[in-house]
Amino acid sequence: MDANTDSTPKVVLICMPWATTIRPSLALGILSRICAEEDVTVTTLYPNMDMTAAIGFEASARLADERALYGLSEHLFACDIFGAELLSSDEYLDVLLTLKLKSPFQSRDFILELRDRIVGRFLDQTQERVLAEQPTVVGFSSTFNQVMGSLALAKRLKRLRPEVQVILGGACFDGEMGQEYHRVFSDFIDHVFMAEADESFREYLRRHKVGMATTGIPGVTSIQSGRVHLVPGSPLHDMNQSPLPDYDSFFLEKHRMQKETGLVFNVEYLPFESSRGCWWGQKNHCVFCGINTDLMPFREKDIDRVISEMVALTSRYRTVRLTAADWIISRKSRSELFQRLADLDLDIECFYETRADLSKKEFALMRRAGILTIQPGIESFSTELLRLMKKGTRRIHHVQFMRWAREFGIHLSYNIIAGFPGEQVEWYLEMSNFLPKIIHLQPPLHNMHWVEMHRFSPLFERRQEFGVDDYQIREDYGFNFPPDFVDLQKIGYFFSFKASTLAEREAYAPRVREVVSQWIEAHENSKNVPKYFYRLGPSFLRVEDNRTPNGRVMHLANLHQDVFLLCDKVQTITSLKELLTPLHSDSIGSGRLEEIVEELISEDLVYREDGFLLSLPIGFQPRTTEDLYTYVLGDMVKPGSKSGINTSRSIPLLTS
Repeated sequence: MDANTDSTPKVVLICMPWATTIRPSLALGILSRICAEEDVTVTTLYPNMDMTAAIGFEASARLADERALYGLSEHLFACDIFGAELLSSDEYLDVLLTLKLKSPFQSRDFILELRDRIVGRFLDQTQERVLAEQPTVVGFSSTFNQVMGSLALAKRLKRLRPEVQVILGGACFDGEMGQEYHRVFSDFIDHVFMAEADESFREYLRRHKVGMATTGIPGVTSIQSGRVHLVPGSPLHDMNQSPLPDYDSFFLEKHRMQKETGLVFNVEYLPFESSRGCWWGQKNHCVFCGINTDLMPFREKDIDRVISEMVALTSRYRTVRLTAADWIISRKSRSELFQRLADLDLDIECFYETRADLSKKEFALMRRAGILTIQPGIESFSTELLRLMKKGTRRIHHVQFMRWAREFGIHLSYNIIAGFPGEQVEWYLEMSNFLPKIIHLQPPLHNMHWVEMHRFSPLFERRQEFGVDDYQIREDYGFNFPPDFVDLQKIGYFFSFKASTLAEREAYAPRVREVVSQWIEAHENSKNVPKYFYRLGPSFLRVEDNRTPNGRVMHLANLHQDVFLLCDKVQTITSLKELLTPLHSDSIGSGRLEEIVEELISEDLVYREDGFLLSLPIGFQPRTTEDLYTYVLGDMVKPGSKSGINTSRSIPLLTS
């Protein structure tokens, strides 16, 4: 279908439920800025706020954030498209209500009110708002639980204004999902934008402005001769070409809602991006990770650009909290980024996702930079399971990461997942025996949950290799379409699966969940959080351990102290010998080092995994690896010569 030949195009971008209302849409912010750069009039609407006003903040937030409710959130709008009877909606609700969901979703009356009245009324009001803008193009960006809402409104708009072009994009329209949606809804979809749309959307606008055909744009679907046609596109190569997002409309909508309803929509943080892709995934795609491999190549903005955009966003919108949409922080640039943010000497807070491989010096910089919450890819405390996931790390390195985060007051957002083909029961049981050792470190956000099969993940793409015998779209999503209307395997992002190589869940899940539950509960009471830390004294250190009710105090000095402090970072016997020989040559030569290591392990002061060693208590005050090396080794931070050290320390290991 050709673009409208009107010489003054007008684009309306829409953020439908169930997007969260605590932040604007990064995708729509970027597309809005691209419109401005191409001199195209644009309005961005956030009707997700209107829906929140209709049902309340709590219910809306749960539909937006809880994966268990994703199917329901989509089903409510699917009923507007197809009708509740055709979707066997009442039968679906019968099954849903057996799940004993929390209030208000355990109430059939509440859900029926949503389905039969609130959703329809909301769509009526929203279509009036959109059409009042006199658009020539209406665009929807849809993530996991915005698809059916976007389609429901798109269908209504096209019925009333057939000349308006309807375009869609977002995570759940990528790959064959978007092509299948376009095939079955071609009567009201003009184009679906695959993957990253920075360049394709810009080209679309340029054509639309001059009345050119908008078919054949790389990365954009169109209907030709009754079939979906797609010229392959490519992700944005130069991240510096991606513009600063424009969130003006979000704040205008926020003020509109306060004026109309009296409700205050708090903005918790603003999203931005400093990179796309995943440098780790390029080498090892984690088994469960649903990143499209076409988007995996890591690309990052120049540091100057990142800093200027962060400052510009906080300045324009008067907020000091930002969240990076990056899938992983740059390994090459992160230290410079932390330093540059710290040098600003502003109270800007920032969130990043990261691999659990930061140095302790980077933790110190990160703290100064205001990055106080991070999401590390921890996922498990079993080295065997981490190996199965293709995480490329070990339990001991995760514990090191968590110790340092705790020491510097950095909050971790992570979970433990299970249910991987090839797993073994004993791996989980061994992990459950280990976890009480680190009860003083931050627990996961939630108890252990089962891995999902996501489209684009190795578990999905190479399922036969993992022994997957059968897979189906997540059951609750199956109620969003009439029978035989769509190929569910093509439109699904979330899948359930069966595999002969899965361990028997009941053989390990109750035990692991019991231990994790105790861990989480222990940290919910701020007055009695388990602690295990050490304080430096003159020529000794004091360890205080209240992980258990009885508690204990220990004192370390001389070689015991030095081994313990150097094991703040993962060490081996070989590395300890190299570091400590200049200071304790007699003890090293006599085998005393090995004896002391065994003593520290037996006292649960040091943890050993295979040949790797790590101290378990954390510092009462944060000190970097370089600080501790200097404290132990004097002015030689690295292995080598030694000077100015008192080698006559002889206080033994004491326990009281």
